[in-house]
Amino acid sequence: MAESVVGALKEASGYRDLMFNLTQRELRSRYRRSFLGWGWSLLQPAMMTAVYAIMLGYYLKVTPEAGDPSGIDVYAFFLLAGLLPFNYFSASLTTGMGTIVNAGGLMTRVWFPRLLLPMSSILALSVSLMIEMGILAVVVVAFTQEFMILALLPVAIVLVVLLVLFTMGSALFLTAANVRFRDVEYLTSVMLLAYFYLTPILYSPTFIPQKELPLIPLDLRQIALANPMARFAMAFRNVFYDVRLPGLPTMLWLVFWSVLAFYLGTRYFVRRSDRFAEMM
Repeated sequence: MAESVVGALKEASGYRDLMFNLTQRELRSRYRRSFLGWGWSLLQPAMMTAVYAIMLGYYLKVTPEAGDPSGIDVYAFFLLAGLLPFNYFSASLTTGMGTIVNAGGLMTRVWFPRLLLPMSSILALSVSLMIEMGILAVVVVAFTQEFMILALLPVAIVLVVLLVLFTMGSALFLTAANVRFRDVEYLTSVMLLAYFYLTPILYSPTFIPQKELPLIPLDLRQIALANPMARFAMAFRNVFYDVRLPGLPTMLWLVFWSVLAFYLGTRYFVRRSDRFAEMM
């Protein structure tokens, strides 16, 4: 078994056909025997957006600033640009954590790179994310006539790749930890709920007060924006709501966290993977 991250990734790349088949199986089985099929992947965020838009936009009068420089002021577009990436992150962690535990019988019978199981699950969700982002771009263009969004789609693809790296690293770490400590799965579900509300998804970062904290040379807003998912939400909103390029500091921050999370998560998973079968 490969001990290094590079060695493990090279080893997994030798099983590309198996990775493709596992990912394809995930895609086919996700909505099998459901009436709407893949329509659920679009209906779920649409329903969440409708509920939040009514609750926050209509009842509580939460209105984000108009897009700069687009001038778009549709709360649903503002919300979806941040909600879709976070839903992907949350679903990937939840689904990925169970891939090793649920495949205990398979791992005791045959050997293959264990990385393939959580990676194939996350890649399947990545396909769904790309489809959802594409539909969001089409809908925003249709309603606002902001055709510049189409020119920014390559930037959105780069952001998706960074988000996949960050998510995969986080999921691999939690998946390996969950094999040994089954409480990780339940703790993560609780933490994700808190993480969602602490991340500026439903509201703009400008709603966070710039209140300085004792003994820390940072204010509350700066601390909130150090959160990688807050930066991802901001970057996707730059593309789909503001219709402009994300700032260079934001992109560098996302590159740093994505590479770091992927490396550390993969390293931890690889070091633990040789004991997965005996822990089942």
